Formats: sequence, structure tokens, C-alpha cells
Amino acid sequence: MGILDSLGGGTAKKELENLKKEFANLKANLGKIEFERDELQKKNLHLIDKTHSFLQRIRLLISTLEDENVHARAWDLLDTTLTIKKACILSRTPDGLVSEFSVGFPDDKTPIVPLNEDSMITYVLDNGVPLSRAHLHMQDDLAYLERRGVISDAKIVCPVRLRGIVQKLLVICSYAGNVFAGEDDLETIEMVTTLLGLVLTNTKILSEQKQALAEESQALAVKKQELDEQTKAFGRLRQIFSRMVAPEVIEFIEKNPAGIVLGGTRKKIAIMFADIRGFTRMSEKLPPEKVVELLNRYFSRLTDIVMTNRGTLDKFMGDAAMVLFGTPMSIDKPSYHAVVAAQEIQDMTQDNMAEWVALGFPAFSVGVGINFQDVLVGNIGSQKLSSYTAIGDGVNIAFRLCSSAQGGEILVSESTYENLQDWQGQCEQRPKISLKGKAEPVTVYALSRYANYREGACPNCGTHVLEGVRFCGACGFRRF
Repeated sequence: MGILDSLGGGTAKKELENLKKEFANLKANLGKIEFERDELQKKNLHLIDKTHSFLQRIRLLISTLEDENVHARAWDLLDTTLTIKKACILSRTPDGLVSEFSVGFPDDKTPIVPLNEDSMITYVLDNGVPLSRAHLHMQDDLAYLERRGVISDAKIVCPVRLRGIVQKLLVICSYAGNVFAGEDDLETIEMVTTLLGLVLTNTKILSEQKQALAEESQALAVKKQELDEQTKAFGRLRQIFSRMVAPEVIEFIEKNPAGIVLGGTRKKIAIMFADIRGFTRMSEKLPPEKVVELLNRYFSRLTDIVMTNRGTLDKFMGDAAMVLFGTPMSIDKPSYHAVVAAQEIQDMTQDNMAEWVALGFPAFSVGVGINFQDVLVGNIGSQKLSSYTAIGDGVNIAFRLCSSAQGGEILVSESTYENLQDWQGQCEQRPKISLKGKAEPVTVYALSRYANYREGACPNCGTHVLEGVRFCGACGFRRF
């Protein structure tokens, strides 16, 4: 029988029907496979979304810097994974384990877990190992812990370590299930509690550092305030001190504070005394206020001269001034600076005398004595009160020379004269004089800046009178 005959028969029909049925089955199976594929794809997309959300929440938890957000973010991370229905985070306190964060408890009241209760919760606290009910069922020696304690329905308990010590517990009583199929719930929770402990430790350290910085900042602010007050006080003292010594001396002391200590060192310096002649008699005729006014006028100008010539004003002694040249800061040619200052003091006195007399002050003159010698210089006194000065025989000689000087005279010792190579003024050697306290007479020189005597106006009548003349020839006024 040919093929055409076979197709035309009943057998061919039957085979065709079978083929149709088989095709229909294949089509149905294909639809089922496509449906399963779509469902699996949906599940995979859902799992990808959950995984992405899980990772995002891990990043958010790890990046947390303030501890008030840590528990909420850790909870959000767990809830994304397990869909938690009832759980809490407990913190160790002297009164027991107290809830810091919870969901699902009746009336939102989580009981306090006593530290001495015998339960799965306290076992984890004491031993620092995570437990689940599945672990209890697998270990006969721990099976007794199931459904014990004030939170008897605990399913999973994980420790939270801060700086290596168990300080908190995560207790989960009910959850919908792990979205990551095949993953161990306890391992997932343990990973979260490990992150929670690390983040809490970091936030605690950060908080302590902030507190330390705040305390340090406060301490620095107090120190700054104290420093500002000291700076102001130092500024006031500097202003006062600047009236007594040259600016370079102040600068030297500021740069060498360790050098200003009790005691002294031997140093060769020039010592100058300047004393008003007849001051006692003059002060007897004037009210004290008038005497003080005169001294202030005179000493103000004297101080300016001393500072200009790099001297250090040691002290005022009534109507006398003691000045040091060459200490505390060494200077070149201290004798020369002392003599120049002395001559300027004499000139200043003569130049201002007419004005002072016009103001009602009596005329006066000044005697000056200068000695250049090795003396002891330093801070003399006590720890609470001391004075920078010079002591020694050289000081006494300068004082005796000043006492011997007539009004308008500058008397210097031989050692001073020998160190005046640059002095261009008049120098007159006087006969040796006996000084109190010295066994042998000493050589004395009288100095004047000018080779010829300088003229000055008589305070009484204005007539020009030579520098060394004591009486005005026109009116008989005694100049000194």
C-alpha cells in the first residue's frame, strides 16, 4: 500500500490526533515552565531587592556616629531580613537587664531580667555565646533552659560586645522568617550583633573623644583667659617698667626670663648718681605737694635721658637717682654712655631752670658722680620681693663722687676716665680727694662737654651768664 493510501485511512487520522494532543501537552508544559520561570524571576528580583536593601542598611549602620541612632538602625537591618514581630535589646545594669529597644511586648512594657535568674538569656550573658532553641534541643545539658525566665518565649539570644565585654543582649521571640532561603538565622543575627557591638564601641569612643575635646577646649579657654589677663597685667607692668629702662633692656629681659633670678654675677659696669644740691633746704621752704611736682618734672626728663643713652634706672632715692650702664644687657662703652647722659642731665637742668623758677620753684643745681668698676649685679632680696641692682665698693665710690660734686659738676673716677677714648669734651684732673670709707685718696676728673663755657639765661633777670658762674652779675641772683 502506498503512502497516499495510508494517509487516507483511519490509521493516519489517529496518528494525527495523537500528534495534536502531544502538541497541546507540550504547549501546556511550556506555559507552566514560563509561569515558573516568571515566578522564579520575581523571587530573584525580590531577593535582589532585599539583598540591596540589606546591604544599604548595613552601610547605614556602620556609618552611624551618634549612639542614639544605632539601635534603631540595627533593628531596621534585622527587620529587613527576618520581619521581626517580638524582640528586644537588653542592657546590663546593676538592677538587671533593662530594655533599650523593643517591639511586640504587651503594652510596650519589656520586663527587667534579673541577673541571677536561670534562663537562656542569663546563660548567654554569663558565657558570651549565642544560643537558639534549636541549639538547646541538640544539647541535652542545656535543654533545661528552654522556656525559663521572665521572657520565657525567647527563641534566639545573641551577645553584644563593647570593647570585648558583653554589655548587651539581642533577644528575639518571634519573627516571620529569613528572606535569605537556606541561610542560618542565628548566623545572620550574630553578624548583626557583631556589627552592633562594633558601631556602639565606635560611637562610645567618639563620644569620649568629643567629651575630652570639649573639656580640653574649655581648659584651653580658661588658660587663654588667664593668659589674656596675664598679658594685660604684663602689658601694664611693661608700660611701668618702660619708664625706668631702655626698650632694648626690656626686650633682653623678655627673651631671657631665666636670667632674672635671685643672686648676682660680677660684671664691669658704669654706675652714675645724680643728686640735687640743697634739696633739704629747698624742701623746707615748699609744701610737700610742690616738692613732689618739682621732682616729677625733673625726674621725668632725667628718665628720658637715661633711656635714650641705654641706661637702666636702678632707683630714685629722695632727690637722687641711681643709674646703671651695661646691665642687665651688656653695651659697648658703658662709661661713654654714662658721661653723655650726665652732661645731658646738666644741660636739661640748666635749660629748664628758667621755666621752673617761673612756676614758683626755687633754682637748684645737680651734682653727678660716675664710676666704672667690677661690681655684683643681680636680683637682691627675697623670693617674694626682689630688686635688680648693683652692690659693691664700685657703687660706694660713685655715690661718694656724687656727694663731692658741686652743683653743675660731673666727677668721674680714674677708671671711668680711662675708658673715655671717644669723649671730645673738656676734662680737668682735680687733686686727689679722700672719700669716706677709702684709706687712700682717689684721683678724680671733672668733665664738661664744652671746651669753652656755655652761656645760659639768668632765671631772675634773663641776663646771659656763663655756665660756671654761680651769681648773676646783673641782679646778684644765686644760680646754685
